[in-house]
Amino acid sequence: MQICLFIIAGILCLIGVSECLECFNCRNIADQHSCTNTVQCSSTESCYLQTLHSGNEVRYNMGCQNNQLCSSVAVDPNGIIGRSIQKRQQYVCHECCSNNHCNEQLCAHRKPTSCIDDATFDCAHMNSILNICADIQHAKIICPKFCGLCQLVDGNWAASGAWSTCSLTCNNGTQIRTRICTNPAPANNGLNCSGPGVESKICTNQLCPVHGNWSDWSIWSNCSATCGVGVRQKTRTYTNPKPDRSGNDCVGESIEYTVCPNKPCSVIDGGWSTWESWQSCSVTCGVGQKLRSRTCTNPSPTLFGKTCGGNSEAFAVCANTACHVVAFNAHGLHVLSNLVNAFQTVIFNEGSAYDASTGHFTAPVDGIYYFTSQICVQANTAIWFYIKKAVQA
Repeated sequence: MQICLFIIAGILCLIGVSECLECFNCRNIADQHSCTNTVQCSSTESCYLQTLHSGNEVRYNMGCQNNQLCSSVAVDPNGIIGRSIQKRQQYVCHECCSNNHCNEQLCAHRKPTSCIDDATFDCAHMNSILNICADIQHAKIICPKFCGLCQLVDGNWAASGAWSTCSLTCNNGTQIRTRICTNPAPANNGLNCSGPGVESKICTNQLCPVHGNWSDWSIWSNCSATCGVGVRQKTRTYTNPKPDRSGNDCVGESIEYTVCPNKPCSVIDGGWSTWESWQSCSVTCGVGQKLRSRTCTNPSPTLFGKTCGGNSEAFAVCANTACHVVAFNAHGLHVLSNLVNAFQTVIFNEGSAYDASTGHFTAPVDGIYYFTSQICVQANTAIWFYIKKAVQA
């Protein structure tokens, strides 16, 4: 039977017999703003919002009720009757049905989805006088159909994105998150979303390490000497700032030196030391030379003193025993009876140490002697050759 009544009411609404109200319709919900179901009320009904209290919990009922129960007390001491064209039921504004205590538009029984002009407002006349359609934000409420604003959509923010990573890895930085005006996006001269699209907040990290840095150089110190040549220095420290929390130390030197010349303490000319002993002769035989030296240290000259005149080295001729030149070059085969080869041809024989008749070489002086020989034989022929050293009596 109830289904039939709804069908009949719907038919009456369609053929214009009666104006019908579209209300939000939910039961026992925790948030009235989460209700999306709607219901067509009959011409004798209006919307209501009922508040239910159970301990600390608040629940809501929403739907249609008889127009004769226009007082919220008739529904519930904490309930209201009514709705807003643009918002859900509110405590501050009721649909009062037969009186004028609330917004007159609420008593017009408009559907939330309707696009009609205010029946009490002459849109054509007011637009010709005040050009009301130019004021879009008011025209969309009073004369949306006349001003062609039925397709106007005001923008609304979509949910904000996730927070970005902190802008710094140490110390305090910032994080941002963004939101875009797409829920819905503004269309047909609708208002853009109000407020910033970017939100920021401070993010706290551990303190950054403090890397050391040099202080300014000190002024140069006094010279270390009042006469002659001295030095002076300047210093710096790595306290600008001092390294902390595993920060790096400074690179470089903390002290710098420079020479500071002064007037001479006294002028002293240099003097030669005594000659050193003669060094050994440059040769072991014949005529050579020997060397001796001295230094300009008796005394050493001061900064402005004269250096020593003359040479620091002296040379002298040294003569040793006469040198002996011994060399011979011979060739040929002449084997004597004692199996000694006496070379037949002697090219030269310096020092006459070689005796071609005996084939003997006699060393005239002590020393080291070098011999070389070249032997040519026929193939498949054996030959033995010895050099024998004889001890002279």
